[in-house]
Amino acid sequence: MTDIVTALAETIGEKSVVTDHDIVSSYLTDWTGRFRGEAFCVVRPVNSKQVRDTVDLAKRFDVPLVAQGGNTGLVGGATPVKKAIILSTKLLSGIELDHDLQLAKVGAGVTLSALNAEAQKAGLKLGVDLASRDSATVGGMVATNAGGIHVIRYGGMRRQVLGIEAVLGNGRLISRMEGLEKDNSGFDWPSILCGSEGTLGVITQLTLKLVSVPRHRAVALVALHTLSAALAVMTEARRRLGGLSAMEFMTSNGIELVSNLDGAPWPFNNIPSISLLVEAAGEDDQMEKLAYFLDSLEDVVDAVMAGDSAADGLWYWRESHTLAISRKGVARKLDVSIPIRAIPAFVDDLTHLLENDYQQVKPILFGHLGDGNIHVNLLDVAEGDTGIEHRIYKMVSTYGGSISAEHGIGRAKVNELALTRSQDDIESMKSVKSALDPASVLNPGVLFV
Repeated sequence: MTDIVTALAETIGEKSVVTDHDIVSSYLTDWTGRFRGEAFCVVRPVNSKQVRDTVDLAKRFDVPLVAQGGNTGLVGGATPVKKAIILSTKLLSGIELDHDLQLAKVGAGVTLSALNAEAQKAGLKLGVDLASRDSATVGGMVATNAGGIHVIRYGGMRRQVLGIEAVLGNGRLISRMEGLEKDNSGFDWPSILCGSEGTLGVITQLTLKLVSVPRHRAVALVALHTLSAALAVMTEARRRLGGLSAMEFMTSNGIELVSNLDGAPWPFNNIPSISLLVEAAGEDDQMEKLAYFLDSLEDVVDAVMAGDSAADGLWYWRESHTLAISRKGVARKLDVSIPIRAIPAFVDDLTHLLENDYQQVKPILFGHLGDGNIHVNLLDVAEGDTGIEHRIYKMVSTYGGSISAEHGIGRAKVNELALTRSQDDIESMKSVKSALDPASVLNPGVLFV
């Protein structure tokens, strides 16, 4: 019988099927280095027909198929659990802009940086921004419902999607690419596929909303004593700072790692317990508005500001966290969301848990204060110890939070899903999976056990 690799080469062309061991190996480890997989080959389709043919062959040969974009995920969601075909979307790279309507029709493999580089020629950008913008693809961002740093202003990826084309696991091609703001003619495919982690279909094209690039921005790095003080700053900023576009918090452990990364000078005499990054953007100069706002706050210990292009220098301290952590070793990354008012209490409980039962573990916490998303990074966890993660996820559950804020469930959290979703909820999602991917060829072992 013809094997799957031969069948793929005969059907979609040898140039689109990669079997070279060294190249294939580069697709088999996730960004964190924690998850590895095996693959028969890597398929690089250039259009939706080739994607559909690949899905059909995966069904015929009963071989798992895993779609992969920039491979920047943190939960193993694009790394095969079983030996599989990896479908790379990187050659699905077309970009078509409608400047007047502020829309972009893009291939799933377009990186965030490439989209923004084209959109900025017309003074536009995507409302979602990520530190991994040079590698992260828009298809992957939709598949995981990425959030990023500007959710407080523009919302997450789901709010940016007006149209989608995808090949479902049953082989059907759905295409709703018109970009209609209002379409109540049935199920909303963008919403169904957004956050589904490649378990229902392979996204091939998207119609995305764009936003105008603000003419001016100002960023402040603020020193505070407590997370409660940070929440007070955020509450006032929501009320009084009309151009508020980002509110990020960092702890002293993370700042220390970043300061040792390449010797960048920390702008304050001391590293505070909590550092807050506040960004305001708009059509007029934001520096004076932000300075006036900060001067009116009693909890601010110290602050430094930068405007427009110089603002990137302050963002360095937030966006370098992931690299600084990876330089210290393979961290356990728990991306969680907590009801905003409960964040200080949750962090206190987490700190006590680690101090009492896991003294060797070094926690680095940072994240998006404006939407309750905390990135819990744990260094020096004993190899094979998964109990620490379960205990933290259970704590998240008791606070009414989610064990996955923006990276998905993937492989890392597949056994913890019941902490966030009821059994009826999980079984209902599995019913959708069975209907759209009856042979379960798409990303088995991810999201569901």
